[in-house]
Amino acid sequence: MHLRSAPSRRALAVVAAAIVPLLGAAGAPASAAGWRDPHPAPPTDRAPACGSPADTGFPIRTRLYGGPDTYTPGGTARTFFLALRNTTAGDCRQVHPLVLLVDRDRQLTPHRIRLRYAPPGTGSWRAVPFETTDHAENIGLPGGQSGPGLTVPARRTVTMRLRLRFAPGTPPDRVVVSATTMQRRGGNGAWVGESNRYAFDIGRPRPMLAETGLRNPSRVRDTGSAAFAMLLVGAALMAGARRGAPWR
Repeated sequence: MHLRSAPSRRALAVVAAAIVPLLGAAGAPASAAGWRDPHPAPPTDRAPACGSPADTGFPIRTRLYGGPDTYTPGGTARTFFLALRNTTAGDCRQVHPLVLLVDRDRQLTPHRIRLRYAPPGTGSWRAVPFETTDHAENIGLPGGQSGPGLTVPARRTVTMRLRLRFAPGTPPDRVVVSATTMQRRGGNGAWVGESNRYAFDIGRPRPMLAETGLRNPSRVRDTGSAAFAMLLVGAALMAGARRGAPWR
């Protein structure tokens, strides 16, 4: 397939090299055209090509949208969406989207990333496993190593919900998320889609409130009542002292 807007060789090599261990095909040779499975499926199980070899563009239009501009370390998960639009007249089966996170400072690691996804048509949330490449890119594969992949019907859109948050202690950074769409074809695979870029900041954690002991209103009232009582006692003592003092 001739791709009019093919990604850079470096980006393609990074994802091609990373997808092999992610899909459980460690040790298989990878190339810019895709990956090769050391245990290919029988010919009867092969998925048909997504689109025609004569097509000049990606058959799966891939788009990220709906996410916030800032995430707070240790904060609640925020939702965004991954839409896969099949632009061809035939169904595309065994489609695997990969989520790629690249941070400016190259200090983001999988144990700080908490990404979950909801398979289309379900309300359940599942964790997305991540791997790190030699270039410090973090690649997540919704569905894991043994996932069957998605079926995107002809001329239809399949949308996946994603929830992302970062662990406490994640340092401030600038992150760019993109999605790459691959299709497994028996023992081979092909690059069938590439998304826009979704950029956001990892902000600083919210400061902790100082412990003042005045957070409980009843305690404030009790403290005020005790002070008032002490004031009355002091006034009474002073009055008694004056009454008992001799005149001069």
